[in-house]
Amino acid sequence: MLAEHTLSNYSNSPNLLTQLQTELVRLQQAHDLETHIDEKIRLEVLIVNKQQTLWRAYQQETARLRSKRSFSAAINLWKEALSFLRQADFTPSIQTELAELTQLEQQALVIGELKQCLSRVKELRPFFPELIQALGQAVGTANFSLLKEQIEFFLQNAPADHEGFLLWWQMERETTFTPRNNLDMTRLAARIQQGDMVLFIGSGVIENQSSSQQMVAQLAEYIGYQHFNGTLSSIAEYYQLRPEFGTSALLNSLRAQLPKTPISVHLYQALAKITAPVVLISATYDNLLETALRHSGKPFVELASIVRRSEDYDIGHVFVSFSDQRQTPRVYPEEELSRLRFIEDGYSIIYKIRGTCAIDPSRDEAILRDALTLTESHYFNFARYAERIIPSYVARQLRNRGFLFVGYQPSHWEERLLAGALLERRQSQESCYVLGNSPNPLEDAYWAARNVKSHPISLSEFDRYLAEGLV
Repeated sequence: MLAEHTLSNYSNSPNLLTQLQTELVRLQQAHDLETHIDEKIRLEVLIVNKQQTLWRAYQQETARLRSKRSFSAAINLWKEALSFLRQADFTPSIQTELAELTQLEQQALVIGELKQCLSRVKELRPFFPELIQALGQAVGTANFSLLKEQIEFFLQNAPADHEGFLLWWQMERETTFTPRNNLDMTRLAARIQQGDMVLFIGSGVIENQSSSQQMVAQLAEYIGYQHFNGTLSSIAEYYQLRPEFGTSALLNSLRAQLPKTPISVHLYQALAKITAPVVLISATYDNLLETALRHSGKPFVELASIVRRSEDYDIGHVFVSFSDQRQTPRVYPEEELSRLRFIEDGYSIIYKIRGTCAIDPSRDEAILRDALTLTESHYFNFARYAERIIPSYVARQLRNRGFLFVGYQPSHWEERLLAGALLERRQSQESCYVLGNSPNPLEDAYWAARNVKSHPISLSEFDRYLAEGLV
């Protein structure tokens, strides 16, 4: 039974966290006192949904605190979360969050110490502001360790080699440590509101990597795979390879973890209020984005590429569904799709690059499965036929628009495959951007190799810019 706990009091969302915590405690208490099995089952479903909602609220508040570099407050927040989410087995994910935040807090303390030492070196005073700025921007990345080691080496040597350190700094700052916070977010938000930017949306808009790992762990637990340590595509492949499980068991297990009730995602709500047609690429398996646009009355078409051929359609054909049910959902050949005018007719486009796992009674389940990229073999097929799978119609929408990755982390080869294939089909000279400051050196290297420029802004701050002017 959950004990009463001192409720959080954070400036951005104290009422939400307090309300969710209180409701969760009351549901748990009611469940413990209930004697009727049917009512206990109903309460269990409500408890799970409330725990998931509270988890996302903690994530959103953490993102706000991280953007302010309030790492100690974020650590205390997640320690509090342990009291409310332990029974939901969020403990491994929370421990991951705490470990990362602790590292960031320690690096912030190091910056404070180095700042004091550097301020006393008069030869470095002309470069002092940019050195401190570079240290702050590099927090959580491999560049932080590089710059920290160079500064400590310089400070520890006597006599100090001022000329040698400044020569190194002048060579490195133009390439490795150039400030990346150079986007005019107000203008960028205006371009999005005008439909002049394509957003590639990942699951990070509502969850982080640790919750993805939790999903994988639960899928493995469902079938008794002890100590599984792999990605979603690899456990999905295992389901498919075992005859006693198969695709149906995989989808049922995965769907059980998708949100069962509509969740308010600030980014989705802002996109739903945009009057101009927008082009969105979703790498999520749920239908929260579609639900937000449908509830707002914003017309859109959902596209999903066929990745496995059948007697009725081939790889590269596209499943099309209209939000206003103007037409029955159907599969279009590439040449027929290219003649359609969705944007011109006022429809936004949601391209589900991985397909969807959400249940939809109005659609043919077989078609949805043939448009789903989930297992390792699915991704291998995607890689083999990527030029055919990504529709030319979608590629044309990318060429004359800006491109922005939001909540997408290419930490695994599957994510890098999808992003790379889409960027190759884009064929545009305009720069691409990714929001967020990744602590993963592999991700940083991947974006740099793909000429995708990182912009270290939190999702909550991005939501605020996008929501300005939308009523």
